[in-house]
Amino acid sequence: MDFLLDAAVLLATLVLFSIVSYKRKLLNFEGILVANIVGIAIFLFSGNSLVYFFVAVLFFAVAEAATFYAGSRKPKHEIRTAGNIFGNSAIALLCLLAGFNLGFFAAFASVLADKLSSEIGLLSKKKPLLITTFKPVQPGTDGGITLLGIGASAIGAAMIAAVHFAANNNIAAFAVIAGSGIFGALTDSFFGAAFERKRLLNNDEVNLLGSLGGAALAWIIASAIGFV
Repeated sequence: MDFLLDAAVLLATLVLFSIVSYKRKLLNFEGILVANIVGIAIFLFSGNSLVYFFVAVLFFAVAEAATFYAGSRKPKHEIRTAGNIFGNSAIALLCLLAGFNLGFFAAFASVLADKLSSEIGLLSKKKPLLITTFKPVQPGTDGGITLLGIGASAIGAAMIAAVHFAANNNIAAFAVIAGSGIFGALTDSFFGAAFERKRLLNNDEVNLLGSLGGAALAWIIASAIGFV
């Protein structure tokens, strides 16, 4: 019965998500389809856990809220694609498949931290600094970082870590996830500065590498302290 109830909540949430995404043009058709597949996969790969599914929902909701909040500083609204979904969720899914559940949270902490850093960082009154040279660049430059953006990334990473803490009551895991999320966001900025600015990688690929960096750091720390 619990499985049927959880599955019903899952499907109802995905239907609502699809309607809102279509009406508000947040995702194109392929993006909506892939996002639904990812949501179902997370539920199944996590042992039918709504907690893990909620992490993905939280990421999407907070990321879209940040985009809306910072929208006045952006030239236009971009409709997200299947590539965006893949770049933000592929590493988290791989962590679930590998049985590294902490990495799932770290990967999502990384992409949410990066999203908030990018969006809220646009509101900074000071020019961003390029992470590879620390020279001032124009707002919106790939690889540009601000103190406001880094603070926002810490909040984003802590949000995902808080979900894990609420479910497991483990403060050490909270610290690992939050720290790995911030590191993942900074990794994203590094690859953005080093490769995306030169058109060697696109934003989805950089997001993938950022989440990989966060998950990798979580694995290193978790292995060292006996979580893995």
